[in-house]
Amino acid sequence: MSTHRPILAIYKDVLRSGRGADRVTAALANALAKRGYCVHLLTQQPKGEALSVTLDSTVTLHRVQIPKPSATLRFLNKLLLKSAGGARLLRSLPALDLTQRVSLKLQATLREIHPDLILSSGPNEAVDLTYAGPLPAPLLQLFHTYPPSAFASNKRRRADRLREALRHVAACQVLLPDFVPLLRPYTEAPCTAIGNAIDWPTDEPLPKPDNRDKTILYVAYFSKDKDHLTLLEAFAKLQRAQEWRLVLYGAGTPEWEHRLRQRTQDLGIADRVDFPGLLDNPRPTLLRAGICAYPSRVEGFGLALAEAMWCGLPCVGFADAPGVNGLIENDRTGLLAAPGPETFAAQLQRLIDDPGLRTRLGNAASDHIRKAYAAPVIWEQWDAFLRSLL
Repeated sequence: MSTHRPILAIYKDVLRSGRGADRVTAALANALAKRGYCVHLLTQQPKGEALSVTLDSTVTLHRVQIPKPSATLRFLNKLLLKSAGGARLLRSLPALDLTQRVSLKLQATLREIHPDLILSSGPNEAVDLTYAGPLPAPLLQLFHTYPPSAFASNKRRRADRLREALRHVAACQVLLPDFVPLLRPYTEAPCTAIGNAIDWPTDEPLPKPDNRDKTILYVAYFSKDKDHLTLLEAFAKLQRAQEWRLVLYGAGTPEWEHRLRQRTQDLGIADRVDFPGLLDNPRPTLLRAGICAYPSRVEGFGLALAEAMWCGLPCVGFADAPGVNGLIENDRTGLLAAPGPETFAAQLQRLIDDPGLRTRLGNAASDHIRKAYAAPVIWEQWDAFLRSLL
């Protein structure tokens, strides 16, 4: 690098969930700081509230303090944003516009930092950053999710704001090559695909099939899009699988967990389905498991899936699931099923019945993911990408 250390400002609204976007943002900030960039991470998370991630000591954290608005003002903003006319009216009243308040605070902090490049970690962050006007440096927009989901018709007002924000971007980053053309209807900015990094030993040997547990594992937040219900129905349809257990790592609202547990009772499989909670250190568990089921309907990348593949797990996903079918190549690095519990069950049954197939697919999956998404590979791609923009 030159004597000038490029200054990067990365914005993530909050870092409190510990889920994929938090982990990926922190990993990127830490890796770029270690590669010689001067990294500033901006967040709205209040002082005194612990972050869900660990930042390297060389990353400068800025907690941008936004005064908490009254309940009346929050209600007024929500009401006006229900219509295009209301949104225009709100924007003409900056003293009442909550997004304007956030944007002005962020832009003031950015002017103090004097960044060479600003990285927006998601669609909401893009709106926050650009709403108050031009930024003091070029903006790079990151999409941690399946890009079209950010423009969903049921989120029309937010989508309108995002389209406006994208007029300010210098470039975009998505997680899979298939996603690049999906952004073309929304922005003419150049777009590059760089996947999520997995920072695990690439030379770690895989356990022999006989040393793996007879468990079908799924690591995912309990929600509709993750489609645990279809997986439960598929598991109930399996034959010659009484020795196998289904293990659902994750958490969600109490309502969702109750719904899933009740469904195991209805299907008569409650004694073979476990809910152990969050999986903070996944690698040892993934190296012991036998099969990974991944019925998610849509992913930006599917980090938990990629980690399972890294550990040599034969994986089953849906053929029409973006972000899943971009990682699994059917019958080479895993199995893809047509929609429905019957077809998903059939693919699981193939793996249960054929240890040789489990070994072949698991080895191929591990080889592919370790070559494509090992941390040094990904950080080198990021370094080249950022240099092209600076």
